[in-house]
Amino acid sequence: MQINSVSPKGIIHRPDRPSLPPRAKGGVFFDAGGTLFEVAESVGFHYSRYAERFGVTVDADLLNRRFAAAFAAAPPLAFPNAAPSAIIACERRWWYDVVRTVFEPIPFTEFDPFFEAVYRFFSRPEAWSLFPETVEVLEALAARGLVLGIVSNFDSRLPTLCKELGIAHFFRTITCSGRAGHAKPSPEIFITALRQVGIHPIDILYVGDSPQHDLAGPRSLGMTTLLLDRTGRHEKVDAIRITHLSSLFKYLEPV
Repeated sequence: MQINSVSPKGIIHRPDRPSLPPRAKGGVFFDAGGTLFEVAESVGFHYSRYAERFGVTVDADLLNRRFAAAFAAAPPLAFPNAAPSAIIACERRWWYDVVRTVFEPIPFTEFDPFFEAVYRFFSRPEAWSLFPETVEVLEALAARGLVLGIVSNFDSRLPTLCKELGIAHFFRTITCSGRAGHAKPSPEIFITALRQVGIHPIDILYVGDSPQHDLAGPRSLGMTTLLLDRTGRHEKVDAIRITHLSSLFKYLEPV
């Protein structure tokens, strides 16, 4: 089929949880944060550390809780009506509003320079940490000749960040919501990625760590989906769960 002509209703519909999931033979798409890498320490840790430089002392655990709430309540990180030249400014504003909400009840006279400092920090690889198995799994998948991609609710910094973390070369597509104009769980962001690789969705395995964002969209297109649940938080979610990236190989066609 021609990927350029697909639509969410025009591909394949598969039951949410097939009893015997088919094995993907064309490629593997991944979520990024929480799947391939994570924030080193925690968001609250870094917010607290930088805030102290600007004379504000606040508990890191409190900031983690407030960040989780602000991030969950924020609108999708996607700007379908923005001109390409305006997207970076839109992304920065989106993050400014999230971080401003985190610190809303806390007096902070120098918030703007603080925000600039933390925004720059999270652009750098030292803010992030690859999961221990990430590179080994990507190397093994690449050795099989599989097409790899990332589909993530992330901003335009993602491709550069992946390069600086040493994993960008594994991927044929790095599709981020900030640039794609659609955010997960919308199938549209997955269609954008599929168009870039030219593979039928039934031949793609998708791996992500969020029940809210990483299941419905790819399932609606016919992909096999795996929920990466490293800590067992999602036992009641109706999904095929794995606790380690290396477990995905059982859902691939044998070599």
